Amino acid sequence: MRFNDGCVDPQGRYWASTMNDPKVHEPTAEGVLFRLDPDMSLHRMIENVTIPNGMGWSLDWKTFYFTDSPTKNIYKYRFDGNTGNISEREIFYHVEEEEAVPDGFCMDVEGCLWVALCGGWKVLRVSPEGKRIGEITMPTRMISCPGFVGSELFITSAEEEEPNKFKQSVEFGGSLFRVNVGVEGLPVHKYRREW
Repeated sequence: MRFNDGCVDPQGRYWASTMNDPKVHEPTAEGVLFRLDPDMSLHRMIENVTIPNGMGWSLDWKTFYFTDSPTKNIYKYRFDGNTGNISEREIFYHVEEEEAVPDGFCMDVEGCLWVALCGGWKVLRVSPEGKRIGEITMPTRMISCPGFVGSELFITSAEEEEPNKFKQSVEFGGSLFRVNVGVEGLPVHKYRREW
């Protein structure tokens, strides 16, 4: 098992997900999303995930978003900021592109998700209502994660996994890209360790 993605909630709790390392074993539904509270207590929040990825919270902090890539879904949960508990899972957004899965995402100040489509050549902008409202086409297929610095979106990519099939994706695979998208990202939170 290895960690794959992590995020800190507004109350300073650290959320981190685990999965089977594909270099060792094909990923199966053994992954777990953990929550580490400021008092160092550890909680299992979601189990039976395969490739856990992007996560974040709505502007009002009442919704938690979580990606399990092979399902092609970003899920939403009701989030209780006081306790850190989540409940009532629903599909928030489903990726329709045949060879693409949702990977990492980040959020902007308008509450939209910017979602990397691994295998899909794109970053999508998804509204708080779960609708695709924009996209950025990339010069490589294996887009992995966006992140904001001001209004600039920095976008990571992975090496092309099928270079013989997708020759045009190889040159820029593994590159970092920067695009000004005209809207700023939400600030990130820091873990608040209680001493």
